[in-house]
Amino acid sequence: MLEGDPNTEIRIHLDAASRPRLSLLVMGARGVFTYPLPDDGVLRIGRAEHCEISIGDAQLSREHARLLVGGGRAAVEIVDLGSSNGTRIDGRALVPHEAAPLPPGNVVTMGSTVLVVQHASAEARTRQLWSHGYFESRLEEECARAEQRKTTFAILRVKFGAARADAAERRLSESVSPDHVVASYSPGQYLVLLTDVGPEDAEREAEELVVRLACETSRPEITVASYPRDGRAPEALMASVLRHHDDDVAPELAPGGALERLRTVAERFAAGTIPVLVLGETGVGKDVLASMIHELSPRAALPYVCINCGALSEALLESELFGHERGAFTGATAAKAGLLESARGGTVFLDEVGEMPLAAQATLLRVLDQGEVLRVGATRPRPIDARFIAATNRDLETEVERGRFRQDLYFRLAAATIVIPPLRERTVEIGPLAHTFVRRTCRELARTRLPRILPDALAALEHHVWPGNVRELRNVMERAVLLSGEGDIGLAQLPLEKMGGRRLPTQAPPSSRRPSELMRATAAAALDGATHAHSTVPPSTRSTAPPLHVSARVSEVLARDPEAARLLAVLDECDWNQTRAASKLGVSRRTLVSRLSSYGLTRKRAR
Repeated sequence: MLEGDPNTEIRIHLDAASRPRLSLLVMGARGVFTYPLPDDGVLRIGRAEHCEISIGDAQLSREHARLLVGGGRAAVEIVDLGSSNGTRIDGRALVPHEAAPLPPGNVVTMGSTVLVVQHASAEARTRQLWSHGYFESRLEEECARAEQRKTTFAILRVKFGAARADAAERRLSESVSPDHVVASYSPGQYLVLLTDVGPEDAEREAEELVVRLACETSRPEITVASYPRDGRAPEALMASVLRHHDDDVAPELAPGGALERLRTVAERFAAGTIPVLVLGETGVGKDVLASMIHELSPRAALPYVCINCGALSEALLESELFGHERGAFTGATAAKAGLLESARGGTVFLDEVGEMPLAAQATLLRVLDQGEVLRVGATRPRPIDARFIAATNRDLETEVERGRFRQDLYFRLAAATIVIPPLRERTVEIGPLAHTFVRRTCRELARTRLPRILPDALAALEHHVWPGNVRELRNVMERAVLLSGEGDIGLAQLPLEKMGGRRLPTQAPPSSRRPSELMRATAAAALDGATHAHSTVPPSTRSTAPPLHVSARVSEVLARDPEAARLLAVLDECDWNQTRAASKLGVSRRTLVSRLSSYGLTRKRAR
């Protein structure tokens, strides 16, 4: 008999005489464990003690599924035993009581547990090739880990030419370190996650990989995206590694889209010189709106300088922004003008301004107040003429309360505020945007036939909560086009394993909203054709989030789902501050929001 660590609540009872060639990888809330499988047998999976594979997951049925190994079968098979929450293979729901093949490498999800059959022998397969859905889950967790520990990592996109898929996959498997995560993106394209690697090392590894993978007929195309240089969110990193640039002609500006309808507000603010603060979640198009304001302003013919405050290290930020004099520090062999000086009468866009260190915030405040910069190592300031637009996905009011953002700088930047609503609140735009991205991808691939988006696929798109907003939708549709070949786009071409969230509830009445919600209401009013400027309200005057009525369906979920109850208990403890709650739970804020949305909750529930 073989048993796992008793503290894991995962136990496997097998015949010790068996000599397994396959193993089962079990990933649950308590860790990741690998167990051998017999050459032949039927193994029950569930919560019950008598199951051969007993897993302590409250979302599993007592006898959830059955694993069929050997017995003349060409591959392992799995049967869902009519479980309450169902079983999925790579996002596809299994039909209860019908056996489905489970080749090594396919991802099985049941409850909060993930299982993968893999070759037990290292010689049988050099590495595990993961699914795209698993890769994105790992990428999300890696972003959260890097933010918490202040580390760096990178992802590679490896694109093969005419090489056969199996040969290309084998060559990639043999060329990449076993420590890296390799996943399939689309036919002939793969993604590689390089943990604890800086930008320079990632670029060097990509160059070496091109040499190792090159053959007589073709050389692979490899692109690199590094955290935090190219983005801090999974969608931003994916967009960067796929070489999407938001300063291209933006499909977000399609007629009737949110940004197009905010154009009237942008025109009003563009005519002035006061700073503009653009708020919104990751991927909604804050940089596109900032560029629109510049193009509509009298400064349109002058420089437009984009600065990603989150991509510059604290040591380099002040030197890059404000410039330095010769000899100001080791390596400063010549004087250098900063990025703010290079605007020369144009517009400066401070992206991710919420990531700026406090020391640089104080210097930036002086620049805004006095219209001059003091280079590092200089004694006399230099005048500048620039219009400032800032953007962030952080709640700056909360950051002020925590002492991580200067209140005086917040008030200075928020003289005029525009909030872009998330895609989940713009359901009617999802279909048109999806078709726009399909057309753009087909044009880039020189395809003459546009694939249709089938009704079931469109319904899945419209019901997804889109935590990465428009940028995530763009990535999903590009991959769907690549997977569709000459056919149409259906459920099989979508990453269903990560599209199970439910739509968020509607907003509470404006009378009891906090200022950040009032700013969102301003944008919503603008979308209806009105134009309003936001008057900043000090954080001390904010009211708490309003209770949300909980439907009978959600109450039932909370009653039978211990994880949901635990999430809500921690949120109540943290007064529904999602960032603090996520830290306490040991997950990223994006993961917490995604889980809450799957239960239909995003604000404080009724007591």
